[in-house]
Amino acid sequence: MALILLFALTLRFLLIRSPWPVTNSDEANMGLVALHVAFQGDHPIFFYGLPYMGPVEGYVAAALFRLFGPSLFTLRLALLPFVAGFLLSSYGLVRLLYGRTFAFACLLLFTFGSGDVLFLQLRAVGEYPEMLMFAPLILLLAGWLALSFPASRVQRRSPSWRRLAVYVLLGVSIGLALWIDFLISPFVLAALALLVLFCGRELWGRAGLGLLLGMMVGAEPLLYYNLTAPLSQNSLAVLLSIHHGGADELAARHLTGFHQLSGAFFIALPWATGYQPRCPLSAIPPWGLPTSQTWLCVSAQMGWGLAYVVLALLATLFCLRRLQRLRWTHSLSLPWPGHCWPQLHLKSAEPKLLETGAAHEETIRQCVQLALLASVGLTLFLYAAAPVAAVSPETTFRYLTCALVALPVLLWPLWQRSAHTLGHLRQARQQPRPTSIGARDHGARMATALPLMLLLSLVGATFVVGTARTFADIPASQADYQRRLALIHDLETIGATRVYSEYWTCNWLVFLSQERIICSVLDAKLRPGFNRYEPYRLIVERAPSPAYVFPVADGLLDATTGRQQASFFQQHVLSSPGTAQTYCLYQFVGYLVYQPRPACSSPAPPSAVRGPGPSTA
Repeated sequence: MALILLFALTLRFLLIRSPWPVTNSDEANMGLVALHVAFQGDHPIFFYGLPYMGPVEGYVAAALFRLFGPSLFTLRLALLPFVAGFLLSSYGLVRLLYGRTFAFACLLLFTFGSGDVLFLQLRAVGEYPEMLMFAPLILLLAGWLALSFPASRVQRRSPSWRRLAVYVLLGVSIGLALWIDFLISPFVLAALALLVLFCGRELWGRAGLGLLLGMMVGAEPLLYYNLTAPLSQNSLAVLLSIHHGGADELAARHLTGFHQLSGAFFIALPWATGYQPRCPLSAIPPWGLPTSQTWLCVSAQMGWGLAYVVLALLATLFCLRRLQRLRWTHSLSLPWPGHCWPQLHLKSAEPKLLETGAAHEETIRQCVQLALLASVGLTLFLYAAAPVAAVSPETTFRYLTCALVALPVLLWPLWQRSAHTLGHLRQARQQPRPTSIGARDHGARMATALPLMLLLSLVGATFVVGTARTFADIPASQADYQRRLALIHDLETIGATRVYSEYWTCNWLVFLSQERIICSVLDAKLRPGFNRYEPYRLIVERAPSPAYVFPVADGLLDATTGRQQASFFQQHVLSSPGTAQTYCLYQFVGYLVYQPRPACSSPAPPSAVRGPGPSTA
């Protein structure tokens, strides 16, 4: 297990060292948080511009910035502890439910991943690596507390210090996870339900107090903000506004509930759980129809989402059926949540106690599986009910990142049946003379298990191939990173350190230059845009001659907005009558840079393509 964990972290270390994936302004915003925490004494409660997301990644990265210096690599290095926590907590939860062998197989599976899965783990935009870690960790701790709680009243005593420590750890984990993002709420509710069902009486004492104190400590920044913020700006109000975000666009584009269901189950769910390659949105019903070139990709992607839902429903039915059998078999001895535990005499009922204890543990394991499935089901329901499922499923699939955690529960029946069949075949080979009836029975077993084994192999192969495709994308990511550094160098060469640009350019200019360049956001009509860190707007406004940077080349993120800005600038600024301001025009690696004439006396760098001369209004 340790070797597999080291191998998984090494793969991710190589990716972030490359660097992969391509960075953007949201990630740069987290880098700015870390930069200000490390060197300016800032202590933000939330991610700049988002009053609901705790910037834990920024605080972890700030410590690394102090040790190794600020950089994109150091920022992403802070994500590896969360990835390790996800792998370890997933291994522990699966081992708690199914045993060591299957847990090791799942750990090996999660070592790899599609480009989308690895992308959510290795880009420091907040919440997603942490959610992947906290979701299985919270259920693991709750499941362990339920399983280790004595089933018999005569065996109960006050909780040990070890159990109290686990309660406190669980509380801190819940508090931190809620501060980071409310996406974890379904898993928190499921864990608390498990504790109430199986450890209800213990919660009335020191254990419950430790859990509550731990939650308050973990969520202290969140509690402080909501106690001091206006009601209209508290986290719940912001969360509800985000959940209903996109409603106007949904109506304007005449998107229906079918678009929401298709976006949730045939686009977002497959991408969040490891399917690759992506299919074009225009080929997926009801946005469009697949062509002869895309029907295979669309069928596979839709089949992946459908298979996830079917396997989740089957796993739920299996758990409910198993619980029903346990209840009927142990109706006289198996205690159920909400009822008093039976009084048993130790001497006369010792075998009964052992049988009851095993059934009780099996009941808890089935309930933990149901809790995990219910958490993912509620997450899927909330996402499918939101307008973003139809408006932008290709980008908001990240909200379903925790659906990956339930993958072992879905694959367990396939694994169990396949392992059972292989065991029978192994025994059959050891028999000297198999009978015709035995041969037919083995053939039927093999015919039933073969599709299941093929499905397991397909999932594993998809993850491995996805990792290989990700490493193949490294040269393009490196070229993009070098282009960004070249733009920063060119801007510094001409003295353009106070600039205006669009959102997807500004923040990474500031972070990668370590605030040597300050950028303020403008919209398509050059009006003040969305600055996540408001002081930057004032700094650029007070600058004597700020420049304008517009991305216009194909392939640049949000080049459409950059072209609109450049067109508006040429039509309404350069051609305004009575304006004495003149500008120098430069073309740097796909960007148009307009610099006021008093400031453009510096020689242009060799990489620049100079315009035909100063543009004069």
